[in-house]
Amino acid sequence: MTLTLRLLTGATALVLLLTAQTSFAVGTLGPGVYQLHDHGFGNLGPDYGLRVDATNDVFSVDLGGASTTLTWDGGVTATIAGTLHNNATTDIWTVNYVLTGVTAVGTTGFTATSGSGILTDPLLNVTNIVGELNGSGLVFSFLADGHRIPGDSSTAVGRGWLLPPNSTDDWLIRAELIPEPGTLSLLAAGGLLIARRRR
Repeated sequence: MTLTLRLLTGATALVLLLTAQTSFAVGTLGPGVYQLHDHGFGNLGPDYGLRVDATNDVFSVDLGGASTTLTWDGGVTATIAGTLHNNATTDIWTVNYVLTGVTAVGTTGFTATSGSGILTDPLLNVTNIVGELNGSGLVFSFLADGHRIPGDSSTAVGRGWLLPPNSTDDWLIRAELIPEPGTLSLLAAGGLLIARRRR
């Protein structure tokens, strides 16, 4: 993303060009921290972020105060961590799921060949979750392709599969990049400069 701020002093215009390192063109995904949202795929099924049929649990990644992020530094691992809202019990659980065998897919995101982690309920009971390979040898895809969102080919979508096989245990999430703190500081400073100048 490129942001241009114009500060006028008399007849002279000072143009400050700020380039945010964490922003990408539409349809691209790069390293960063992403805020996760329930997929919301309309008439194709219920809205959720994580479904674990083996334990009869369906979770939201952003309802009821839940907040879950996906972090990828561009390397061979990525992590989904944070809190989940159990849609049946309304409890808040925690999740820590590590994807390994991560491979970048051009500038559109990544795929992973293995994953494992834990879900922890409010009573600190732990449920292990393990990635299940699909027919393409993947346990997770995180791509800017608007997967299962009608008329959208660029929204970042994560989808992954969990053991046991032959059940509908899966991740299905939308994501948006969280700007780096430095970028937010620069944007805020630019706004203050404009406000001060107008006075």
